[in-house]
Amino acid sequence: MLNRFTFDGALASPLRSAHANSFPWLFAVSYATVSSLGLLLLLFLGRSAFVSIAETIEALDRIDVDQVEPFTFLRLILGSFAPLFPWILLGSFGAWVIWSVFQAASQRRYVRDERFFLRFGGDELRMMVVSLLWGGLQLVFTFVPIIIFLGGMLDVVALILSGDDDPRLVGRVMTTLLMGGFLWLILFVVYVFFATRLAPSFALTIKERRICFFDAWNVSRGRFWPILGAYLIWSIGGGMVVSVIDQILQIPLGMLMMPHLDSLQTGEELMTLVMSAGFLIPLFIYTFLRMFAAGLLMHAVAGPAAFAARHDPRGSVDDKAMMGAFD
Repeated sequence: MLNRFTFDGALASPLRSAHANSFPWLFAVSYATVSSLGLLLLLFLGRSAFVSIAETIEALDRIDVDQVEPFTFLRLILGSFAPLFPWILLGSFGAWVIWSVFQAASQRRYVRDERFFLRFGGDELRMMVVSLLWGGLQLVFTFVPIIIFLGGMLDVVALILSGDDDPRLVGRVMTTLLMGGFLWLILFVVYVFFATRLAPSFALTIKERRICFFDAWNVSRGRFWPILGAYLIWSIGGGMVVSVIDQILQIPLGMLMMPHLDSLQTGEELMTLVMSAGFLIPLFIYTFLRMFAAGLLMHAVAGPAAFAARHDPRGSVDDKAMMGAFD
């Protein structure tokens, strides 16, 4: 069976796949619109939590820090954000659903040559499951270094508060931090290997119409460097462009907001500002443009791995289409 997978094909897949003149732009506009409206809705629903946080912070400003234990004061600050936690969970769930819906649409274009269309069905549910598996994979490779780093940072805080400059204690803290950094570097390299080998899992799930995760290992066999190289070109190059766009957009947004923020006195005044058209309209414009660029990048970086799944060595989509012509 003819192998149509090449590095050039993987790299150019976002530009050469079906509906190249319309799909990326419709995808990005829709992603930006849904994400921006979702953010404004979350801001509106959680407005009382923001007022509560602002009022708590105002109360903390009147506390004499010298009369309070540092850890107690830190707990008070973190506790002030407790009303926001339910909305963070709701926003995270919404972002997960939105990502799955758009990821499914993106993969259908690459694998099935479908036009842009959003829906919520079997493909989207399977995307949600595969993304959870990916989250588990990331957790496995980041959990241990995070625990070591947190332990090291707590030792640093304890060392500062104690005022002890014992070289042995300082050496133990530095050893913990260096060990965590070295372990993170090793696990990161291993994670990149596994992530690249399993990268076609999203497109393969769409192709097979069933949850495929470890099956992607067979699809990426012998294709590790082309998939990784094409992904890095799109992600690094595109990420730099998105970062520059974001920084440019922040300048006028900051110029519009800072005069109003400097004059605020109470939490009620803050929420009045946040719910005003003078705040919401610039925020929506900024978020829309930022998410438009992010949507283009999101769709592009999915291309190389999807190209590998499309040309699955066990059964290419194009080969099946050619054989179907004789049916």
